[in-house]
Amino acid sequence: MSGRRVLALYGALLLGFAAVVCRLYWLCSNTDYAVRAAAQSEAVLRLPAARGNFYDCGGLPLTGISRRWLALCFPGEGSYARLYPYADADGQARLYRERNTSRPFLLDVVQDVSGLGVRCYAVPRRYAAAPLAEQLIGYLDSEGRGVSGLEKAYDDLLSASGDARTVTCFMTAQGRLLTDTSPLVAVETPGTGQGVRLTLDADLQRACEGLATLYLPRGCLVVMDTATGEVLTSVSMPSFDPQNVAASIAANDTSLLNRPLRAFSAGSVFKVVLAAAAYESGLDWYTHDCTGEVEVAGQTYRCALGRAHGVVNLRGALEQSCNTYFIELGRLLGAQRIRKMAETLGFGTATQLAPGLQGASGTLPDATALENPGELATFSFGQGALTVTPLQITAMMNTVANGGVYRTPAFVQGIVDAEGTLTGQTRAADTRTVFDAATARVLRSMLASVVSEGIGSEAQPKTGTAGGKTGTAQTGQYDENGEELLNYWFSGFYPADDPRYTITVLQDGILKPETSSAAIFAKVTEILAVWENS
Repeated sequence: MSGRRVLALYGALLLGFAAVVCRLYWLCSNTDYAVRAAAQSEAVLRLPAARGNFYDCGGLPLTGISRRWLALCFPGEGSYARLYPYADADGQARLYRERNTSRPFLLDVVQDVSGLGVRCYAVPRRYAAAPLAEQLIGYLDSEGRGVSGLEKAYDDLLSASGDARTVTCFMTAQGRLLTDTSPLVAVETPGTGQGVRLTLDADLQRACEGLATLYLPRGCLVVMDTATGEVLTSVSMPSFDPQNVAASIAANDTSLLNRPLRAFSAGSVFKVVLAAAAYESGLDWYTHDCTGEVEVAGQTYRCALGRAHGVVNLRGALEQSCNTYFIELGRLLGAQRIRKMAETLGFGTATQLAPGLQGASGTLPDATALENPGELATFSFGQGALTVTPLQITAMMNTVANGGVYRTPAFVQGIVDAEGTLTGQTRAADTRTVFDAATARVLRSMLASVVSEGIGSEAQPKTGTAGGKTGTAQTGQYDENGEELLNYWFSGFYPADDPRYTITVLQDGILKPETSSAAIFAKVTEILAVWENS
C-alpha cells in the first residue's frame, strides 16, 4: 500500500473518531437525552407501611406510639462516615458492607439525622420500650407479619392499614443522585387506616403489670368488668420484649405463654361449681362431720394439713375449703350433675376471642372416667384430670357476681376506622342464665364469708368488702430436689355487696409464693379503688 493511501486511511479514522466524540458530547449536553437516561436509572425503595394499631377501650393507642428513623444512604456521598455513630451494630456492619455499592438503601438510625444533610424518613415503631399486654397482643416476624396473639388474628386487617409508600431516586451510573433531582416519595397503595379497639384499659393494665412485677414473678392476673364480661386487665408473667423475642426463646423462661388462656390444674377454686350444683339440686342442706380424712375405694383423701374441721355445712366447708365435705357432696350430686354445671359455666369448651384466637378448652373428665369413685372424689375438689384456664375461672366467678348470668369473656370491642370510630362489633354476645339470682345471692354471701371469716382473709380489701375462693393444686411437676410444684389461686369479686369487678390471680408451678394470691387480689382492689376515682 502506498504512503498516500495509508495517510488517507488514518485521516478517515481520525475524522470518524472526532465525529463520535462530538456526538457523545451532544448527547450528554442534550436535556431530552439526560431525562431519558435518568429514567433508565431509577432506584425504587419501599418504606415500611404503618401497621394498624391496637387501642385500649378509651381509644388510646397501645402500639405505634413512638417512631423510628430511616436514613437514605448513597454510598458515594460519604454516608458511611456520617451515619456510623447513629447506627446499631447491625447497621454499622451494613454500612461497611455496602459502602462501595452503586445502589441506595435505607438504614435504621437512632434519631433524625437530616441535620447532617442526610434524607431521613419517620416510620412508626411498633412497640413501646415498655409494651403493655405483650402476650395478648403478640409479636411480629422479621417481615412484619403477625406470629402470635391478636397480631396474628388480625394480621390481614392490620397489614392493609397503612399507605404503601415508595422512595424513587434518579441515579447516575456511579450510584450518585442525579444533579438537580430529589428523591420522590409516592403512595403506591392507599391504606385503610383501620385498627382494633380492645377492652383493656391502658392505665389499669399498666398499674396491674407494675404490681405483678413486684409480687407475681410467675403467673397471671385477670380483671373483668362484672356487668359486661369485658376483660379490663390481662397480665401474664414473666414478661418478654416483643422486639427481642429470640432472647425469650433462648432463655426458655415460658414468658411467651399467654397464661390467662392456658390450662392449669384447678384445685379448690372449682368447689364453687359443686356449691352451685348443690343449690340447684336442692342439696344445700347437706352437713358433714370432717375428721380430716375420708377413704374412697381404698384411697385416703385428706384436708389440707390433715386438719379436722368438725361438723360443717356448705358455708363452713367453703370457708375452710374442706376437701372431705366436697368429696361426700360429690357422691350425693353424682358426676352428671357436676359435669353439667361445669359445662354450663364454660369449662371444657374453648373460648373464642378473635378470628383464629381462642383460649384452651381445658379438660373435663368424661362420664365414663367419673364412674370410678376415686376419679369422682378427686374431681369433686378440683384435682385429678381436671384442667381449667384462668379465663374460665374468671367467667365462672363472674357468673356468681353477676346474678347467675354467664357472659362470654371479651378482649375485643371491634374494628375502628382511620378516625378511631368504632365501625363494627366483633364479639359474640353469648349470655345465658346458669342459675337463678337467689342462688347467686347466697353463693356471694358464702364467698364473702371465705374472705371475712375463712381461709381467704388475706384477700380482704383495705376499704370495702370482697368475696372469693382460694385454691391450691397439685401439678405432678417436681423441682430438682423432688419437691412438688403447685398452683396457687384466688378468684373473687369486689365489692362483695355490689360486685363491679371479677379478679383472678394465679401463681403457677412454684413451691410456695412469697405473697399469697389472696394478698395480691387485695392489692388489685386497692388499684381499682384509685383507678375509679382518677
